[in-house]
Amino acid sequence: NLTSSDIRLKTNVLSLNNKNTKFLNSVLSMNPVEYNLKQVYHKDVGDTATVQTKLYDEKSQQFQKKHFGLIAQELKEIYPELVYEEDDGYLSIDYTGLIPVLIQSIKELKSQVDDLKNTQSANASMASLSENTQSEDGSLLPFLYQNAPNPFKEKTEIRYFVPESVKIAQISIYTIQGALLKQVNISQRGEGVHVVYGGELTPGVYLYSLIADSRQVDVKKMIVTK
Repeated sequence: NLTSSDIRLKTNVLSLNNKNTKFLNSVLSMNPVEYNLKQVYHKDVGDTATVQTKLYDEKSQQFQKKHFGLIAQELKEIYPELVYEEDDGYLSIDYTGLIPVLIQSIKELKSQVDDLKNTQSANASMASLSENTQSEDGSLLPFLYQNAPNPFKEKTEIRYFVPESVKIAQISIYTIQGALLKQVNISQRGEGVHVVYGGELTPGVYLYSLIADSRQVDVKKMIVTK
């Protein structure tokens, strides 16, 4: 069966991306179960007597097979909007309405996986620092790492390595068009971290670079989300 979803039939439309709710946590708190249907009897009052009628045909596949789903009373504690009470007092679940919640939770999970990959990549880069920061004559070279997490909302860390031989070192942040937004002098030598806070920048794509003694070492991209 098709479900009508035309925008012309909707009002108060809000993207789930813009809500502060953590849908993944809500989905993880759900308790999927398998079950068999329980026979229910309805009382039909006739002219001369009251007759009990079975709701299910006990010989049908629907009654005999296992089913998978959620318990309406439990889901009501998490998403009351998806649970309805029928005229007979029994609760029903809007499983179609659950689909957008699952989609949003998958997107949140992907974001967490991406953050983890970026962190692992930064850690791997730090582990191989001695291999990547030496020139052919054995002298140490400055090195810039990818910020982690990336993309980020609250804050991110830019790791770098600046050898003692460098007199002046700076980290510069640019718009994607190349306009300079911020330049920070780095006094620390060796391994270091510069923290960038999301509140300092509007959502979008930015570039950042490490400059050592007026020479641009590397340029990398970072993304600020809403």
